[in-house]
Amino acid sequence: MPFPRTWVEELIIEWLHLDGFLVEANLPVGVPEHPKGGGGRLEVDVVGARINNNTLEIRHIETGVQVPETEEKIEKKFSDKICEAVTSYFKQRFSFTGGEPDYQKIFIPTYGGSFRILEHSNIIIKPLSEFICQDILPTIQRWKQNPPHQPRCPGKHITLPESHWLLQLIDCLNSRGMLRGCQ
Repeated sequence: MPFPRTWVEELIIEWLHLDGFLVEANLPVGVPEHPKGGGGRLEVDVVGARINNNTLEIRHIETGVQVPETEEKIEKKFSDKICEAVTSYFKQRFSFTGGEPDYQKIFIPTYGGSFRILEHSNIIIKPLSEFICQDILPTIQRWKQNPPHQPRCPGKHITLPESHWLLQLIDCLNSRGMLRGCQ
């Protein structure tokens, strides 16, 4: 798995991993179509997949500095060609032969923006602050309620895996009441 390019991508990777997804960062999905034959390759920022009740669940997440990015630019990140390449990749990884996946397209602007859905392309635009409050914190709580292991000393505080350092930071800030907007 290549390294994420930004701390926001790292945060998304940790969140997906904690929620039970196989996660890839900077997954190559093809080459761009340049009128003059230029080079390069297309990559998705972060994508996670898992099999749940015989359904392939895919969470394709792209990040950006801020909205307004043009809707056209956001939609290009989730083109049919890219989504088909991601689906094909995970069907192969899981040897999945079932039906169509549950494919979520999410764009997370780091700064600015507001929650909305690009209706004709089913892309969810979710600002980072809302993503932390509505997705990350509930995932942390679910994980703590049912961790994959029990602490050696019953009744002790359950902590997140050490490798999930950004999630640990968010959990710490939340437990100290420093994320008041999420209450």
